[in-house]
Amino acid sequence: MSGDNAMNVREKHSALIVDDTAVLRNLEQQMLRKHGFKTILAENGKEAVEFFIAGNTCDIVLMDMEMPVMDGIQATKELRAMGVKSLIFGITASNSKSDIQAFIEAGLDEYIEKPLCNWKLDRMLKRVL
Repeated sequence: MSGDNAMNVREKHSALIVDDTAVLRNLEQQMLRKHGFKTILAENGKEAVEFFIAGNTCDIVLMDMEMPVMDGIQATKELRAMGVKSLIFGITASNSKSDIQAFIEAGLDEYIEKPLCNWKLDRMLKRVL
């Protein structure tokens, strides 16, 4: 798990980006930083759960659905069972309606189809900013 070393004075919100693909984590990180977010990166759902178990918090979680170790569905269920109140936005390229429904029912605040782009991110962030 990694994140920003120094918090920018403009940064008012924080986001945990959970995705097993480094390129996508970095892209989402760049997009969120442009909106003034401090970002924390996790490679799988287990790391996301451990982040909150350690007592950390954040405003939003961008959660990929399909990851090794612990997928986004299981991680979202565990976070909600722990009482995590952060907005959780599920992101996936899956076309499986049953998988997407299971992801939503795990406790997502919103589901977003990959690829995440600026207009989708803008719409999502209106709930936070």
